[in-house]
Amino acid sequence: MSLWIVLAVLSQLLNAGIVLVDKYVLARGSKIGEPVAYAFYVSILSGVVLVMVPFGVVGIPSAWLLFMSFVGSISFVIAILHLYRALKSGHASDAVPVSGASSALATAFLASVFLAEDLPRAFIPAFFLMVIGTFMIGRFRLSWKALGSIVFAGIFFGVSAISIKLVFMEGTFFDAFFWSRMTNVVVALMLLLVPENRRLIFHGYRGASGGMKSLIVMNKAIGGVASYLFLIAISLGSVSMVQAMSGLQFAFLLVFAYIGSFWFPVFKHEIHPEQFKHQIFGVICIGAGLAALFLVH
Repeated sequence: MSLWIVLAVLSQLLNAGIVLVDKYVLARGSKIGEPVAYAFYVSILSGVVLVMVPFGVVGIPSAWLLFMSFVGSISFVIAILHLYRALKSGHASDAVPVSGASSALATAFLASVFLAEDLPRAFIPAFFLMVIGTFMIGRFRLSWKALGSIVFAGIFFGVSAISIKLVFMEGTFFDAFFWSRMTNVVVALMLLLVPENRRLIFHGYRGASGGMKSLIVMNKAIGGVASYLFLIAISLGSVSMVQAMSGLQFAFLLVFAYIGSFWFPVFKHEIHPEQFKHQIFGVICIGAGLAALFLVH
């Protein structure tokens, strides 16, 4: 089994738990749970990579590497802003599958245009099985406006993934990792140029409890690990397949939501008994896609 596949699976396992905590924070009505404020703090925490500087592993980036890092970061911030708006007003099990499937399709299209990937022999059947499974898991209790916003988020996640892949192709792993994270910080600071954003961001921080701040920091620390695994998987393997494997996140999400619903009522609405057959079919499709990827060489 390829290392990048294992890392991609682990990153999706962590991301499933992260999304549910995001949903919890956004649904609590806390000011720090305003989408623009949450997106700001999620992005600004990428600055932790500054600890790499004293070790001398980071070099001066080329203009192309820096440009593509900014493209990836701008796309990422746009994507999470739209996704957090959907999570705040809706259910993770509805919004995230649509975003993931849209992202997988956008990534595959962009990869065919900009990259010459060495795809696995089972790529086409595995890819479509996982995309079909992703759509089947969602129940789609979405308005057209919300659906458009989530698809928009997915497309920009795809743009971000392709940009990051190009960054890794341009520089060393440490350079690509460092500058792709630091441009997240710069883009987050750019949000402060809008007065209303500044009000929401700073008011949200002052109005949040210490427990909520700690929860966010802990969740994003885990998110940093997930992001690191995801970036290694992208650097080593097929960016299209790594992104398509986000469908696996939704299978994990359903399991975590079911377990979490015993303690946190906000998660109970993520489980849809009347849609259970569709969700099981979706999980089977995702599992079949992964099996094809693992077994066909």
